Amino acid sequence: MKSKAKRFVQLTVTALGAAGISALTLVAPAGAAPAPAGESAGQQQELRQGMYVAGFNEEVAKANGYKIVTYPNGDRQSVPADPDSKLPKSPILSHTANTDAAPANSDYDRVQGNCGSSWIAVRQTGPSNVQVGSGFSVYTGTVSHSWTVALSDANGTSHQSGPSRPTNGTWAWTWSNLYQRSYTFDHVSSGVAQLVDGVVCYAGRPSVSISGL
Repeated sequence: MKSKAKRFVQLTVTALGAAGISALTLVAPAGAAPAPAGESAGQQQELRQGMYVAGFNEEVAKANGYKIVTYPNGDRQSVPADPDSKLPKSPILSHTANTDAAPANSDYDRVQGNCGSSWIAVRQTGPSNVQVGSGFSVYTGTVSHSWTVALSDANGTSHQSGPSRPTNGTWAWTWSNLYQRSYTFDHVSSGVAQLVDGVVCYAGRPSVSISGL
């Protein structure tokens, strides 16, 4: 797994297709290569997101002198089974934590070649849930293209693909609500664009990874 920089910039990718406009907002490491056409870098910001409570294991809690309590508003907490003990209480897990989960993890990679660039980005959108975006930018229009992203986690490897259609030289895809267990390692496994001037342009293999899902 690659290390993550502490500073990030907000990256917004907009794809224009026959069906309309789709947008993907992801977080990219500061200092990454400039965004290609079709991507716009927003205001730099510092992301401070540490470890957070995602749930409880009641058997482990009981074995170590704790119990899990649920409050009237639905919030949950691990507290000492013996109120006279000096064991500390856990942070409270809000009953809205799963629905309001903020991105806790993200990664971005871009590869530049002699006919264009390819990129991939991933962000965690909830427990065991990620959103992946990928795309390319080439120096002229295309008559067709194909794109496949491979995603690997504790359960194995799956694939997401993009449709083929003419473009002005830039295209991006977004895949949301993807279940990934424990971690995700994602890369462009196959990408090719047929340019209008006859050039066949292959993608590099940008890759991203996040853990703690």
